[in-house]
Parts: sequence; C-alpha cells; structure tokens
Amino acid sequence: MAERRRALLLAALLLFAAGASVAAETVPWDSLAAPERELLQDWSARWPELPAEQQARLRDNARAWLRLSPEEQAQFRARAGAWDALPPAERARVRERFEAFRQLPPEEQVRLRREFKRFRGMPPEQRRRLRAEFEQMSPAERRAFLLGARARETADIARRAFAFVPPEERPATLQMLRDFAPDDRRRLRELVQRMPPPQREELRRELLRRTPAERSAYLAQRLGR
Repeated sequence: MAERRRALLLAALLLFAAGASVAAETVPWDSLAAPERELLQDWSARWPELPAEQQARLRDNARAWLRLSPEEQAQFRARAGAWDALPPAERARVRERFEAFRQLPPEEQVRLRREFKRFRGMPPEQRRRLRAEFEQMSPAERRAFLLGARARETADIARRAFAFVPPEERPATLQMLRDFAPDDRRRLRELVQRMPPPQREELRRELLRRTPAERSAYLAQRLGR
C-alpha cells in the first residue's frame, strides 16, 4: 500500500512538469486496465464517488508511473527514500527552493536546468563547496542567486535604492530596472546615494511616469550631466 502511494506521488511530480490532461467525465472502475487498478487499489471502494478531475489525475499518475522503465522506477524509489530520511528543517529548505524555482520566468527555469546539468558534471568536492555556500545564504539571497547575474544586480539596486516600494508597484519597478542600460544603472546608483529615502521614492515615481526613452535623459539631467 505504501509502495503504491509513493509510486503515484512520484508519478504526479512527473506530470506536474509535463502537464497532464484532465478528463471531462467519470469512468467505471472496471474499465481501468489491470495495472492501473493494481496501483489505484487504495481508491477502489471510493472510486465511483470521486470527481472526474480527481479520477483523471489518479489515472494519469498511474500511467506515468507505468511508462517508467524498471531502472527509472528504482531511481524514484531511492529519491523517495532519501526524502523520507530528511529532517523537517531540510525538507522545508527543499520546498523553499522549489517554490523559488516555480516563480521564475520560463526562460530562467530553462537556464537553471542547464546550470544544474553543468553542476552535476563538476567534481564532487567542488559540488560540496558550492552547495555549502548556497545553504549559508538567506532566503532572499537564494532567490536573488537563482535569478541570474543581471537579475541579481537588478534585485540589489532595488533593495538599495527603493526599499519601500508598495507591493502593487513592485513588478513595474523591477521591470523598469531590468530595462535600464548599464550606464543608467550606474547613474541611478550614484544619484540615490545622495538622497534620503523620501527623495528616492519621489525619484522612483517620477521615473515610472516617464517613458523608457525619457528615463535615461532624466537621470543624466538629475546628475547634472
């Protein structure tokens, strides 16, 4: 029973990444293939009462697991065992990293997958050192690290220059900072060093009111250049 549930959980993770389709109608228990019924035995008594969406998810999970080779199933079982052995604090850190990854743009997720593949090819001692450095970061530092070099710079500018941005204005502010050319980023850093927080907030709002083409000239004007 525990093995079946674990198998289905692991298959569900696969479907989360690939995107599973959802059926529109319920299906009778007897219409399931024998391997599906074996994996879903824990739900057999309640099957007729399950909503169509839940039935579809369970069937998709079972099919995904059945499509795995014996070697792949063994690998997932090993990972599940390693997960079970983790202390609660470590599980929380893993969930935190997963949530940070989910919030990244698709192109950043692709980049991180490539970086992870490169990380797997590093010597064990180098991997241990990098992993230890990452574990010592705060949650905010980890997310900034995941965002990439340019985005880390953007996050650092936002934190130093505009520390009190209203939540509803943060996306527009971050996008503005991402769009700045390197010279504009330098001008902004130099300019805010001279300003108390209230003036920085006035500057941020004034920059948001202007078009991208106007912002560069405005920053140069404010610096007297």
